[in-house]
Amino acid sequence: SGGGEEEPKGPYIEATLDVKPSFPGGIDNFYKYVAKNFKTPEMDNEKAIKVYVSFVIEKDGTMTDIRVPRNPGYGLDKEAIRVLKSLNIKWSPGMIKGKPVRTSYNLPINVQVR
Repeated sequence: SGGGEEEPKGPYIEATLDVKPSFPGGIDNFYKYVAKNFKTPEMDNEKAIKVYVSFVIEKDGTMTDIRVPRNPGYGLDKEAIRVLKSLNIKWSPGMIKGKPVRTSYNLPINVQVR
């Protein structure tokens, strides 16, 4: 390895950023897209379920490494991942000192059961 500053790989957590990632039109827009595209399974007794998703927002604003750390069952983990992968809208990436960085991001998705 030569001299020069090593570019940190990240991903960073939101709290350490100068500028947090943002979704075009705001997070409500993100949730609207997800709600519109989420195919809710048939379930008994359940009215609403929270699906926690985690992903990395890359320097170019694309979402990668989409996961559901705690699968609530009913195939909701696969569906959440499918919907997020289908989202072609890029985020504005997180920034440190004016440079875009990889950011790890966690969100709850509320699933209304039909």
